[in-house]
Amino acid sequence: MTPAPPHPDTPSPAGTTPAVRVRNLTRNFGPVRALRDVSFDVPAGEITALLGENGAGKSTLLKILAGLQPPSDGDITVFGQDVTSFEPATMLSRHGVAIVPQELSLLPDRTVAENVLSGVEPGNRWFPSRRQMIHRTTELLAGLDLHLDPDAPVRTLDLATQQLIVVARSLARGCRVLILDEPTAMLTPAEADRLFTLMDHLKTEGTTMLYVSHRMPEVFRLADHIQVLRDGAHVASWRRDETTPEQAVAAMVGRELGQFTRRTTDTPPPATRPALTVRQLSGRRHHDISLELRPGEILGIAGLPDSGRIELLHNIFGADPGNGGTVELGGEPYDRRNPITSVERRLAFVPGERRAQGLLTTMSVGENIGALTTRTFSRLGLLRRRPFNEAATTQARQLRVKTATMTQPITSLSGGNQQKAVLARWLAINPQVLILDEPTRGVDIGAKAEIYAQLTTLADQGLAILCSSSDLPELLTLTDRIAVMSQGRLAAVVDSADATEESVMTLATGTEPTAA
Repeated sequence: MTPAPPHPDTPSPAGTTPAVRVRNLTRNFGPVRALRDVSFDVPAGEITALLGENGAGKSTLLKILAGLQPPSDGDITVFGQDVTSFEPATMLSRHGVAIVPQELSLLPDRTVAENVLSGVEPGNRWFPSRRQMIHRTTELLAGLDLHLDPDAPVRTLDLATQQLIVVARSLARGCRVLILDEPTAMLTPAEADRLFTLMDHLKTEGTTMLYVSHRMPEVFRLADHIQVLRDGAHVASWRRDETTPEQAVAAMVGRELGQFTRRTTDTPPPATRPALTVRQLSGRRHHDISLELRPGEILGIAGLPDSGRIELLHNIFGADPGNGGTVELGGEPYDRRNPITSVERRLAFVPGERRAQGLLTTMSVGENIGALTTRTFSRLGLLRRRPFNEAATTQARQLRVKTATMTQPITSLSGGNQQKAVLARWLAINPQVLILDEPTRGVDIGAKAEIYAQLTTLADQGLAILCSSSDLPELLTLTDRIAVMSQGRLAAVVDSADATEESVMTLATGTEPTAA
């Protein structure tokens, strides 16, 4: 079937009232216009995917719909009722709209029941009935096919389960329109499947969902409708079966990207010495790991969240001291590892938790990019501001960091541009080895393509790259070889050209392949 052209504004079918109708919505932040005359419908009882690159205006739109900020202009109706007050409590109590944000707002030391029914506890206002709370929570969770202990403290539960609790809490307050903002960004494939099952269940119960994701397979698995924003404007609208992932991506970025293809370089020629050698390295959650990384090679690290792959990266960099084994950089021993010495030895590390570990959130774009080179541009303890700024600007241009000025706050950039800025910071030290953890987490597909291209170019120029990711298609696309970890140990090192998602997952889970 030939995909239909995008419809900038597709109304709901005749005679039906949409769950949400947005008309000419505009939001200004001073001179910056985040949304420009956005109009579209969210059909009732179905799942609508909202797509767009980082910075397209998705987050601003979600915040308005959730009542976290008002629009500058335009109108919103929910089930035909005009929205006149933009407050989260009002949006939920009067209109039944709730959001599951990327950063969950739970009470970690309270129980499941206390979190689910917080604010709507049965019984007396001052003395809620614990028996009724347990009964109501059990009933609500059973209706969602969730089997949890209502008395379990939330802090003891994994992230995916906590996310489901936020969904249950919204439904306990009468939610009819559920907004999910990048809900799978931090989940494993198995955890994501649990969420998808719940979403399917909610849909059969008549709940309307507006779903934001950068992952095309998820969108085309879940969504009934697709809406696309670009540069703050609504540019396309389809039913899912009217389009393809390639067409949706082209609408998002304003150009054709094509499919990501596997890295097809010849095996790097044997070097006189490896760029990185790890021998019998042990530490927190990893044991006796040995591997070599050659100049010009991208070596992937795969494994489940409890495999120890992240702790291995921290050990190599010196952020989390191990308890055995050795590391060599360029054939030279590197024993007393710590982050400061690693910078001096030109060992770079881009962490997976960008906001918590990568960004200097109180500083500008330029200061974030140049943070590791201040000594280079200092004289007698004073920073030579002009060459410092020029070097940071050059790094930003090389990685195509989209920023109005180098002095604007790093937090004002989109997620993809923040990630490129962090990468630019580490490339500024001219590393001999670059370690990456989740290099494109929370990054839109356009920025992902740019990061892939940049890393491939760096490897082709001789840089040794060690890349850990929970995204198996990413590893299969980007790397030359993949080291697979399972339960803290190295299960195997495989050539990426010969590997599949199934073969890597079989090694990671320690299971035997099913006989044909």
